[in-house]
Amino acid sequence: MASTRFCDPCSEADKSSTATKYCSDCEERLCTDCDESHCRFKAFKSHHVIDLTSIGSNKLMPAIKNCNVHSGMLLDYYCTDHDIVCCRACISNEHRICQNVLPLELASKDVKKSALFNDVMEDMTHLITTLNALDNNRQSNLQSMKESKSTITKKIRAVKSKFLKQIDDLERELTTTLSSLQRKHEMEINKQKQEISQVLVNVIENKDEMDFLRDHGSKNQLFIFLRQQVTNIHSAEAKIQQIVSDSQEFNITFDEKKYGKLESFGSLSEYVQPCQVQYKPKKFQQAQIKAEPMKNILGFKKDTVLKFNTDVVKSILSVSVTDNNKLLITNTASSDTKLYVYRDCKDYETEIAFSSEPHGVVVIPGTDRAVITLPNENSIQFITTTKMTKDNKVNVGFTCYGITAGHDRIYVGGTGGTIKTLDPNGTVLKTIQQGSNDIFFIAYDDIHDHLIVRCHDKLLCIKVDGTQVYSKDVSGLAGVTRDRRGNIYYGCYYANSIQRISSDGENCEEMLNKDNGIYRPYGMCFNNDFTKLFVINNEGKSVRVYKCK
Repeated sequence: MASTRFCDPCSEADKSSTATKYCSDCEERLCTDCDESHCRFKAFKSHHVIDLTSIGSNKLMPAIKNCNVHSGMLLDYYCTDHDIVCCRACISNEHRICQNVLPLELASKDVKKSALFNDVMEDMTHLITTLNALDNNRQSNLQSMKESKSTITKKIRAVKSKFLKQIDDLERELTTTLSSLQRKHEMEINKQKQEISQVLVNVIENKDEMDFLRDHGSKNQLFIFLRQQVTNIHSAEAKIQQIVSDSQEFNITFDEKKYGKLESFGSLSEYVQPCQVQYKPKKFQQAQIKAEPMKNILGFKKDTVLKFNTDVVKSILSVSVTDNNKLLITNTASSDTKLYVYRDCKDYETEIAFSSEPHGVVVIPGTDRAVITLPNENSIQFITTTKMTKDNKVNVGFTCYGITAGHDRIYVGGTGGTIKTLDPNGTVLKTIQQGSNDIFFIAYDDIHDHLIVRCHDKLLCIKVDGTQVYSKDVSGLAGVTRDRRGNIYYGCYYANSIQRISSDGENCEEMLNKDNGIYRPYGMCFNNDFTKLFVINNEGKSVRVYKCK
């Protein structure tokens, strides 16, 4: 404890006085008397003396650094020309011609109010914040791996159960077939055994009678009997030949599959990506913003179904979200060719009517502009999303359905596998051909600079120059979207499901299905903070909302 520590000057004089103060300049503990004497001396009046209890029981103020070059010399000068703290010997040797050498007392005046103090404090705070964020990130990673292990273990057990059930079913099927074959052949063999037994009985009876006549009958009787037996023997021989020709030796064998070995339930994949917590030195930043980790979406939970006007004939197809969190939904019903707008992605706000059926809709990132496709007019039309008014219409020269956008490019897909790249004003810059199937939905992956294209029964990933990255057979026709990690989500219309595939096309898993309310899905999108997924559902008659887990 501080109260048990002794005064350093008194200890030098072999006295034991309890220290109550500490001089950070002298680096000594002081008792009450020494403290009073210390303050009376003119040379010590500028020293910084504090109460010993304020620095705790086991730690002292940092010691004044000695010069690294001249051992034993205190650092008591500051050279502003070289921006270095030095000792008296350094001044004589290295800084004799320097014009701005200040005593440390002068250089450190008002240091607590200086920009240097503020900068160092901010840097330290920034370091602490970053280290805490890193520690939290590592702990979060440990927790997510623990949860993943539990989830994967359950999936492995489920796969095991499926395999065991399949094995039981196969065993039951083989056993049933074996019993059926056994019964069938047993019936045939038993029938032949009856025929054999009947012929055998007749032959034995005739032989017994012949033996009797040989021993006890007359020659005439034996002769007549023998003549009768010639005919009987011919008849028996014919019967035996018939039985032999009809008889087959049946044998049932089991051919074990040569490659029946079960080698794996599946495979485990490691996903390695850079740490989501980033550190940039404070001096390179005007403001430090703590980076939020990009959480992986583990699943979805049913939220709500968007409410529509019950009078409206609905054939909704595409959906997108503006920067100010408004949901845009296209209705392609010929009796109601409109774009519906929902405030805060939940409350109906307004609608915009068009001259023909709108199909796709996309918000240009970082702007107050959206674009829709008008296939019947071979055109796209711009929307000002702050006022929700129509802007200019541009003819793109082909029947266009799907549309997506980056910050400086718009991509439109349509008939015959055509994709056109436009500038933000709608001017066609380039045309690429991707097969011959019509393109109905398209999404832009700004992380990898890829286009995700959806045709009937096909999902394509291509580079913006048209080079194909991968192709995947899928169910029917439905929309595509992506999360902040670059994973692709696509609908399977006839399979009534939403699938997620990694950006490289290697790993695919089912995220939602009919049990979660998915039925005949079309377009889909996430909200801006990726906490909700909007899916046009039920053959274009409703929009189902899911919370991301």
